[in-house]
Amino acid sequence: MPDESTLREARREAAELRELARAEPARYLPRLAVCLHGLASVLTESSERLEESAEVLGEAVDVFRQLVELDPEGHRPGLAATLGRRALVLGLLGRRAEACDLAREATGLLRELARREPDLHLPDLAWSLTNLGNHLAELGRHHDALESIRAGVSIRRRSGDRDGLASALGDLGIKLGEMGRKDEAVVTLREAVDLFRAATPHTRPGEHYATVLALIHELHQLDREAEAAPYVAEFEALRTSIAAADAGQLRLMEALLRRYGYTVTAEGRFRRNQSTTGSTTPTPTSPSPLDRVHAMNDQALRLVSAGNLDLAAETLRDAVVLCRTSPTMTTDRALALARSLHNQGLTNGWLGRHTEALGSADEAVHIYRRYLKANPGRIRPVLADALDSLGNRLAALGRHADALVAAEDSVVLFRQLAEDDPATHLPGLARAMNNLGIRLTDTGRHDDALRSSREVVAIYRMLRAYDPEKYVYGPIHALSNLALRLARAEREDEVLAPTMEAVDLLFDARGPHHASNDVASLAESLTWLAWYLRKHGHRGEARTVRRAVDALRR
Repeated sequence: MPDESTLREARREAAELRELARAEPARYLPRLAVCLHGLASVLTESSERLEESAEVLGEAVDVFRQLVELDPEGHRPGLAATLGRRALVLGLLGRRAEACDLAREATGLLRELARREPDLHLPDLAWSLTNLGNHLAELGRHHDALESIRAGVSIRRRSGDRDGLASALGDLGIKLGEMGRKDEAVVTLREAVDLFRAATPHTRPGEHYATVLALIHELHQLDREAEAAPYVAEFEALRTSIAAADAGQLRLMEALLRRYGYTVTAEGRFRRNQSTTGSTTPTPTSPSPLDRVHAMNDQALRLVSAGNLDLAAETLRDAVVLCRTSPTMTTDRALALARSLHNQGLTNGWLGRHTEALGSADEAVHIYRRYLKANPGRIRPVLADALDSLGNRLAALGRHADALVAAEDSVVLFRQLAEDDPATHLPGLARAMNNLGIRLTDTGRHDDALRSSREVVAIYRMLRAYDPEKYVYGPIHALSNLALRLARAEREDEVLAPTMEAVDLLFDARGPHHASNDVASLAESLTWLAWYLRKHGHRGEARTVRRAVDALRR
């Protein structure tokens, strides 16, 4: 806990400097920035004051932005450092998306600074990359997180910063373990532990402790008990030295110990909790972890159909965690993880959590690509679906060029699949092509978008000829999109027919709307088409379209 007198003095000094900086900003803003950093450091010593620390660092960021306007070269490093510190505190508060944005900005500033003065700024860039990677991982963007953390490790290796390299490797190993890549995690964590051991003087006992603990955990998860034994002895010695030097740090370390499922006896001996030791042999009726993951996915999809998206998202999060905590990542388990991530991306997208949705969708695609060559028959259909979803998630965040690439890849795969088995894969091709038409429009390729929309409508007409009750909302979206494309191409006389056909289908539709039907987007499209028809003299039809929109929104 911070000393109260120290905290009062820091607050008093900050208040005085605020007043002075208002009168003479050029003179007092630099001192205010330093003072705010000091105040935030005192506040961060107490978990109960993290919110206030985040506010103070937010003020410090604002001060540094003003200073950068006065002297860009002199104050960009301070702005980058403050952004990184605030990102750390926001991460501790669970405000992950905000933390990630700040860490990304800090990293961008430091990249530019390091290009100009590498000797001065590369160490800070390496730290910032690791910080960014940690926040990306918290958002579920594990592949982006690994890329960022590995870039930090690479800088540390090149610079010869062995202490910094040990810390960065520890973070990398922990992330690999969380992703289920446990053998890689063990190799990486061992290297980090070796570097911590060799450090003189030993300046980072807390990080050494956390890294040894993570290594023990991964070895236990792989049932490599004998290999873990010497690290357990090392852990016990580290804990004893930390307890003697810093009781506050020991409390933090004990919380980490409990998170991994371990305790320490009164005699200081390391012990695994009963729940983390080997389980008894399951009875024949006990579902395997893999069966549980698939059951959780099925349950989540039922919840989505019932309109309970929040509970579905929680169920899928648990499925992802269950996959990641498995001792070994077999092919079946990796594909179960990809399925869970794909469904998680869809659900978070429907909930409007677009950043989290993108992380899940992107990782699902990475996993499917990794296993595609070994089992193309099994992987190609799910990869095609995952690419289609990834395109939608990228587009929701305004990354239209990237979204188009994913959509085109999806359509290529679905075309191949539909040629071999049209009864199974034509619906997927129609859906993917409809989304491709939207992606083409987003990137200004309007003629290609119109051709794609015409083909989608033709496919849906074919599908409805076989099963008109099954294919309703897909054709409605396709027809309304075709009408939009025709209006964009100034083919006024062709817009009315697909619009009214879509409205007729909508009036005939029965049952509740599924989240995937994207009712809000459809209502928006039809509202615009109603305006367009009225503008071009089709007043009666425009009123009919408006009634359909009102019914849809109700």
